[in-house]
Amino acid sequence: ASCGLICNDFVNAITTLPASDHKLVACAARSLKSAEDFKEKFGFQRAYEGYQALAQDDEVEVVYVGSINTAHLDISRMMLEAGKHVLCEKPLCMNVKQPRELIEL
Repeated sequence: ASCGLICNDFVNAITTLPASDHKLVACAARSLKSAEDFKEKFGFQRAYEGYQALAQDDEVEVVYVGSINTAHLDISRMMLEAGKHVLCEKPLCMNVKQPRELIEL
């Protein structure tokens, strides 16, 4: 979730793995243009404006959260509640209470 610089780095790294180990299904950003540009750059199948549609995409199993730090909790919670596996960029959350909230999901 997100299409910023750290997400570019993550996708560059994951694409060094064998294609049989992963599939770039969908990306999302606050703006559709950013998501579409990211999709074209890396070969994702779908691009979404906002994160709810990504959470609702049944083909997405794992989500990398690389948004701004203050959005990590909300986006990670949304994805976990939708049944996705989440890999979140550091810091996971902004205080000690927030990760406990995610763990309890």
